Amino acid sequence: MLSRLFRRQKGKEAPELESQRSSSWLASSLADLKKAEELLKEDPDLAAFLAWQAARKAFKALEKKAGRSLSESSFVKLLAQFPEGQYALKPVKDAALFLDHFRRLAKHDDLFQEVNLGLGPLEREDARRVIEAARLLINFLEHRLK
Repeated sequence: MLSRLFRRQKGKEAPELESQRSSSWLASSLADLKKAEELLKEDPDLAAFLAWQAARKAFKALEKKAGRSLSESSFVKLLAQFPEGQYALKPVKDAALFLDHFRRLAKHDDLFQEVNLGLGPLEREDARRVIEAARLLINFLEHRLK
């Protein structure tokens, strides 16, 4: 039954789901950022992850608006692939770079738990920095989406 929903009719594009629109991705991005801020005190690790995810969703909104699908995971490289990136000020580019560094560290999250290295989970201040970088990037993209 669902296959009928996704089949293209001759000469017509497949229907777009509301959840796949640029505005939905941006709304989801802002909701994730708000949730990250709420979780900062009780779970910095989850707050930082949600903030990073919120920034990724804002880029997804930009991709949808441009009618493009990019598989790039680096925020710096994504920013460079859109005309909006040409207008980004240094703080926005720095935020993208910071979030890329966070992602590389988070990919090795077992490192944070390594007892021998004396590292623990993310501290609240670390997570706050991730949230601030995500907020800066999302605000920049939000203004470009309107």
